[in-house]
Amino acid sequence: MARDVARLLESAAARLAAAGIDSHLLDATRLLRHVLGWSHAQLLAASRETVPADAARRFDAIVAQRARRRPLQHLVGSQAFWRHEFRVTPDVLIPRPETELIVEQALARLRVLPRPVLADVGTGSGNIALSVVAELREAEVHATELSPAALEVARDNARRLGLESRVRFHQGDLLAPLAGIRLDAVLSNPPYVEPAGRDSLPPEVRDHEPALALFPPGDALSVYRRLAGQASKALNPGGWLIVEVGFGQADAVAGILRDAGLSVVEVVRDLQDIPRTVVARRVAA
Repeated sequence: MARDVARLLESAAARLAAAGIDSHLLDATRLLRHVLGWSHAQLLAASRETVPADAARRFDAIVAQRARRRPLQHLVGSQAFWRHEFRVTPDVLIPRPETELIVEQALARLRVLPRPVLADVGTGSGNIALSVVAELREAEVHATELSPAALEVARDNARRLGLESRVRFHQGDLLAPLAGIRLDAVLSNPPYVEPAGRDSLPPEVRDHEPALALFPPGDALSVYRRLAGQASKALNPGGWLIVEVGFGQADAVAGILRDAGLSVVEVVRDLQDIPRTVVARRVAA
C-alpha cells in the first residue's frame, strides 16, 4: 500500500518511541531525509506526497536498525559539529554538542597568537582539530590518536573539508608522538567513563561506540594524570591545556592539573549547567 511522508513518519516515530528512544520524531525525520536525500524544508513541503515503494522499504529497514538502538549517526554516516558535518563510523566517538566548548575556548585563547602550535589529543573523527584549524588559518595543528582505524576517519574528514594539508596526523598515545614539539595549546576529550558504569550507559553508547574512546585503562581519571604531566612539559610558558570532563569530575581534574604545575583559569559549564570543560595554563616562566 502506498504511503505518504506524513504516514511514514508517524508509524516510524511510534516504532522508535516503543523502543525507548526519546527523540523518536526527530530521528524518524532525519532517517527519512537521509533515505530520500531531501532537506528538512523539502520534507515539510511534501508531507502528503507519496513515497516510492523502494524508498519506503529502505526507510522501514533503517528504522528497524534504529529501533534496535543502533546510533542514528552510524545510520546516516555523519554528525554536525561546530560549523561542519563529520563522517562518523563505529571506530570513532560520535561528536557531542558539549565538546564544542573545547573549540570555543581554544579559539578565544589562541586568536591573539600569530601562529599558534597546538595538539588535539585523541582526535577520533578529527572534529576538534579540524574545527579549530578551519578558523585559525595560520595555526600549526597536530592530531594524535591511538587507534589506526579512527585516524583514518580523521584523515578522511580532513580530505572532505579540504583541510588535509593543514593538520598533521600522528598515530600514538597522548603526546608521545610529538616529542620535541613545543605547543601553545593541548586540547583533548579523553576517555573518562568509569569502567564499572558501563552497564548504565545507553545501548547506543555501550554497544556501538569504541570502548577505547570511552573507558580509560585505569580509573576514570587516569588519562588526565598522564596527559597533565606530559602537557606541563610540552607547553610553552603561557600555553593552554583545555580538556572535557565527565559529570562530577571537574574538581578532581582541576586538582590533577594543579598538581602537574598548571594554573586552572576557568571551569566552563555546558547548556545543562554541568561543569564540562576545564581550562588551565602553564604559568609563564
